[in-house]
Amino acid sequence: MEKPKVPLPQIVYGQIIYWLCIIAAFICTLGLVLGIAFADRNFMNPHYLFFNIWGGNNPEAVWQQIGGGFPGGHFWLHNLNTWDGVTQLGLVIGCACASLALLGAATAFLWKKPRSYGWALVALFVALMIVLSALDIYHV
Repeated sequence: MEKPKVPLPQIVYGQIIYWLCIIAAFICTLGLVLGIAFADRNFMNPHYLFFNIWGGNNPEAVWQQIGGGFPGGHFWLHNLNTWDGVTQLGLVIGCACASLALLGAATAFLWKKPRSYGWALVALFVALMIVLSALDIYHV
């Protein structure tokens, strides 16, 4: 029995998701392990952070005691030289992989013959919604 042929957009989407999730998991694991091993190279010392969280403090108190207050969204961009900044980079890659994979799938929908303009537009629309949500512009 012959295997069914998988459409190109599905292969592109799957490969992008697969590899970006593996890369994101590796970066997160590396940042976490090195962040705990070298606590002085973090934005927030994980030993004090975990102690405060397990102690039942609310998020505002934890940020104030450990980080000197919440520095705002996307603060990790200015702290990529810290291990917890590297871990958050891995989280961003893992969360962004769906939008990047949808862009790849939309390109594949437009590249294959016959072209599927409708599916390409749906993929681009969903990718745009993901990006706008990540930037805190779009709310449901």
